[in-house]
Formats: sequence, C-alpha cells, structure tokens
Amino acid sequence: MIRFTIFPRLHILPGQKANPYIHDFVTSLEREGVSKVVNPPHKNPLLSLLPPKNWGDVFIFNWFESIPDFKYGPLQSVIAICFVLLLKSNRRKIIWILHNKKPHAGGHTRLKRFLTRFMAKKSDLILTHATEGVEMIRTHYPYAADKIHFLHHPTKNRLPESSNEMNPEYDLLIWGSISRYKGVLEYLTYLKENPQDLKICIIGKCSPASLADEIRCIAPRNVTFICESPSFEELARYIRHSAFVLAPYCPESVLSSGILMDSLSFGARVIGPDVGSFKDYASEKRLKVYTFHNYDEIGQIVAIHKTDPVSRESYRNFLEENDWKHFGDRIIELIKSIH
Repeated sequence: MIRFTIFPRLHILPGQKANPYIHDFVTSLEREGVSKVVNPPHKNPLLSLLPPKNWGDVFIFNWFESIPDFKYGPLQSVIAICFVLLLKSNRRKIIWILHNKKPHAGGHTRLKRFLTRFMAKKSDLILTHATEGVEMIRTHYPYAADKIHFLHHPTKNRLPESSNEMNPEYDLLIWGSISRYKGVLEYLTYLKENPQDLKICIIGKCSPASLADEIRCIAPRNVTFICESPSFEELARYIRHSAFVLAPYCPESVLSSGILMDSLSFGARVIGPDVGSFKDYASEKRLKVYTFHNYDEIGQIVAIHKTDPVSRESYRNFLEENDWKHFGDRIIELIKSIH
C-alpha cells in the first residue's frame, strides 16, 4: 500500500468554487489495497502537513514555488523549506508537479526562483504536463534532467451525446477565472485598436474584482461580458454555441492549462499561445487546437478553420487515453520505479 500526502489540499467552504485539479488528483490515487491519500483537506494546507499522522510515504507538491503568494508567504516558505528537508531526512519520497514556467503572480521573485531551484534539487521525481517543461528543466536545472517526466494533463470525457451542428452564436469564447496573466485585457486593447468582425463572449469571475470594471471600460461593442462562474452544464452550452474557445494568455509563465483540457473535454476547437500544452496539442492530429504568435493571427485562424469538422471519435479516443485513472496508474508506476 502506497500512502500519499498531497499539497495543497484545501478545505472548500460551502458555495466556494475551487480548481478541481486537486480533488481529481486525490480521487485518482484512492485505490483499494494499492494506494490512498492520508492527509485530509484543511484551511491551511501547508501547516496541516506538519503532524506526522498526515505523512504518507510519498509527498506530492503542486505550486510549491507559489507559496510566497500565500498569506505570510515568506514565513510559510521558510516553513516549507524546513519541512521538505525534514521529509528527506526521514526518507520520504518527494514529487514536484511543475505547472508553470514561473508563478503567475508577481512579487517575491528571488524567493520564488530559490524555491524552484530547491525543488528541482530535492525532488525524487518532477512531473510536467508540457514537453516545454521537460526542456526547461534540462536547460536550466541540468542536475535534475533524469528526474523530469512528461505526463499529459489528465481530463474527462464530457462530449455531448449528440453532435448536432449549429451556426455558432459566438466566434470566440473566453471562459474561466479571469486573472491578469490570462491576457484578456491585452486582447481587448488589441481589438479596440484593431476592430474585427468577430462576436466574442467572455464569461468568468475576475480576480481581483476590479478587473471586471476594467474589462467593461475597454471591451468593444462586439464583446459580451458575463461576470459570473458558469457551471459545467452552462459551460457546455456556451461551448456548443461558440466556434472556438480562446485562451489569450500571456506566454511568459504558462506551461499547462486546465482551461485547455476542460474545453477539449467538451469537444471544443481551441486557440491559444504557441507555448506549452497548446503547442503540444496543436500537433495532435486527433484534436483541433490552433496556436498564435501574435493577436493578428487569431482572426486569421477563425476565418480559415471555423468550419473544420471535429471528429467526436478522435476526441473520445484522446480523452479516454488521458483520463484521471490512467494518470493515477502512471504515478503509481513511477513511484514503484524509484522505491
């Protein structure tokens, strides 16, 4: 029996929305007689790891390098460093999931770089969801080159039961939690300066909330902005009524994208920057993923590929190959290889 501890496992309050990645990660490792996750959810996911009763044989750290952005981040970073050293002295295995080239939020730059180097050195395994992440480790942290493995970002099959083709209401759909690194303001500024005959829908809650006012001020008349978080049922409807999902992300920090994978799970065509997972899946023949180097290319992609047929069978094959169960299987295989 392999016992896992997963960070951060945050306690979600009623009515609170959270990134489902950690919940699905935990579920993928709950295998009767094979493996289980031993740390419960907690309002402070770092401090909750300190009691030895929450220690597994293997610790999986997500977004470790972003700890400086937590409340009392520098102090929590020191605690996290000492804790990892304690785990190593107790012969626990460390897995670090490299999600981004660098944390999305600014500030504490030197500390975040140190934490990245620290985890590259102390981890027994490093996992990334983009081949660019493999190259990043090999280039900048060559001492960790043998520890890095590429695993597809796991996803689910949410394909609609029927494939009724319809004329899309929108050319582009931008959805999800809207933060500054996601490039929405930059793309809207471009559209204001370069008017285009595109119907665009943006739906999502903004962080910080003031970002919503900035979007409303700058959005051209061909942009519909809905400042709310859609349910997956509502999202399925928006995707069905849109020709493409657009991720106008600033490419400096992005490697993998949950928005990309969730959009593909509904059978969407997706446009994103020519980096990370977007670049990987643009060469995946079963999918309809297109990449841009600058915003001028987005309109061109829409014009050329708007009527490209989507093969539900091809999407289904890809989604089933890269579901959470297969992801959990691969994690367990890798752990056994280093035990």
